[in-house]
Amino acid sequence: MELTVRKRIASALVVLMLALSATAQAADLASLRKQIEQALSQARGEVGIAIKHLESGTEILVNADKKYPMASTYKLPILVELFYQISQGKMALEDRVEIQPSDIHIGSGAMVALFDPPGIFIDYRNLVNMAMRVSDNSAADILLNRVEAANVSTRMKTFGLDSIRVDRSTLEMILDQSGLDFAAYGALPAREVRKLLDAIDSTTASRADQKFNQVDKDTAKPSDMNHLLEMIFNGQIVDRAASDEIIEILKECQTGTARIRGLLPPETDVAHKSGTISGSTNDTGIVFLPYNAGHMAITVMMRNAKAAGVVRERVIAEVTRYAYDYFVTQFGMP
Repeated sequence: MELTVRKRIASALVVLMLALSATAQAADLASLRKQIEQALSQARGEVGIAIKHLESGTEILVNADKKYPMASTYKLPILVELFYQISQGKMALEDRVEIQPSDIHIGSGAMVALFDPPGIFIDYRNLVNMAMRVSDNSAADILLNRVEAANVSTRMKTFGLDSIRVDRSTLEMILDQSGLDFAAYGALPAREVRKLLDAIDSTTASRADQKFNQVDKDTAKPSDMNHLLEMIFNGQIVDRAASDEIIEILKECQTGTARIRGLLPPETDVAHKSGTISGSTNDTGIVFLPYNAGHMAITVMMRNAKAAGVVRERVIAEVTRYAYDYFVTQFGMP
């Protein structure tokens, strides 16, 4: 009889301790959310975040079901579609592509500054490296032309990620955002396009930028981008080997280093893709947590942010660090 009573008391204590632990964790999560929301206000614009601890499922969402311009983060869904088409035998990473003068586009990357086609051949692997490591717009547009934008959007829909849509090349996005007609000027050599962009008056540029941010093209919800990261982490993109290769590619990203990576310990592994256009300063990636604390998927996207670029980047860095510290404390084992 006495033993039974002791067992009941012990069981009750375990239940009480679990309840107290859950309550404390909920309070800590609410505190984390408050920290994040305060940080977001510094961007002076619309900001959406999706953060998930991939092993436990613990999640923080703030404006995560609103759509935002992806900017160069859209190169990630393009990469995913490329791997599916490779798996279908439509191409191989070792296949070479001849670069034409019309393939060289303005914007980020090295091809526009270094390459003078024709007569240049690059394989898909190196195009991927340039598109994902240094966010090269020319390389990304070549890949997009091969896989086709509609196929990327359709692929995302088959995953249930309906908000992720790819509609335009990076060149077309830049011209639309700046106020140049892509149909009239998109085929001009990169140097001539740059001159035309530099000559646009501020009123035209402002109107074009406002229109750009109102159009539902090349947009995504942070929640869907984070789900795509989770699928990659779980080996659900083509297969485990392809998903792992995508992760390794994302680990080599050299742009946006002041964003997700910004306030993390230097040795932290991060597989991510950044993007910037207009008032959108974005980053999406997987953070490898220390002390066996697991992994964190995080996506931060902006629209019409008025703060300076360094401030926007700091917002992403602060949000990431807050979540990093929380998950390491909750799930890490010293």
